[in-house]
Amino acid sequence: MKQIVLACLLGTAQAGVGEITFVPVPAGEFVQGFRHDERLFAKAHPYSTSQNFKSEKPAHRVAISKKYELSKTEVTVGQFRKFVDATGYRTDAEKGRGALGFFPDRKNHVERFEVNPKITWRDPGFAQNENHPVVCVSLRDALAFCEWLSQKEERMIRLPTEAEWEHACRAGSEGWYSWGTDPDLAYQFANVADGALEAAHPGTTRFQRAVKLGASEGDRAVYTAEVGSYRPNALGLHDLHGNVWEWCHDRYQEDHYERLLDGVPRQEREKFLVTDPRGPETTAQHQYGDWRVLRGGSWFTAPAYVRSSARAYAEAGESSCYTGFRVLRESLKLTGE
Repeated sequence: MKQIVLACLLGTAQAGVGEITFVPVPAGEFVQGFRHDERLFAKAHPYSTSQNFKSEKPAHRVAISKKYELSKTEVTVGQFRKFVDATGYRTDAEKGRGALGFFPDRKNHVERFEVNPKITWRDPGFAQNENHPVVCVSLRDALAFCEWLSQKEERMIRLPTEAEWEHACRAGSEGWYSWGTDPDLAYQFANVADGALEAAHPGTTRFQRAVKLGASEGDRAVYTAEVGSYRPNALGLHDLHGNVWEWCHDRYQEDHYERLLDGVPRQEREKFLVTDPRGPETTAQHQYGDWRVLRGGSWFTAPAYVRSSARAYAEAGESSCYTGFRVLRESLKLTGE
């Protein structure tokens, strides 16, 4: 597909830092959620931690009624810096207790992640350049970026819904991943928890990985990798699997898919079509926080959990060294033209 370059952040930085490239995603139908035999999945991932598919079921047919454009990669450090320089914006982590950082020297695995005031998008605790995905940004920070870019370009630019995200990620694939069902192909398409991370920090990855933990057998990135470093999916989108978890617009509800099909007889569910679904406006759990959907997995996530259908969540004000975002551009200008 022809890629559409939005030269929205041009500056004097190196090539690739100042631009956001948008890729067209056609309208269409797909099956959202996990629709496969869990035993076959476990057999293909024999050493990985067991997976809980509850929030990904039942699989259901979804129609995306309008075409849209999705950023080819996750928003980078350089692109986010342009926004901060233009607006003086301070992230939630900078204004509060900091972000969740990774402290691999801690002996206890549970204590290796900790909120620390030194951890922000400017310094996530590991080296990044301007082409790495920005991390340590909350959902509110991502929304502020979208609002700024929308006004600048006079286009509606926003976070994708999780249905739009999965539709784009799958790109027509019905497998566990956009490339099919082989977990070890993840190293060609994604920056995941692999032998490089295990070599740098022994014991970090082994408890959740399947095979090939030699230092040179995986994707060779310890933390985040420059965006676009691995093979794209069929639409030309990079890093939808791994690198960083990506914020989506939707509020999270574990049994959301089941609720979408409330009142639909089970024998009719395979034919029932849900059009442009979005998460709930609120749930009982949301009185304790604004919980939002995360998609795609990260550099700290094993291939088993970077599936196209895998769902996670975090509170809208939280930020971490493994969470970033990408943006969606709607077809119409804000003026309605």
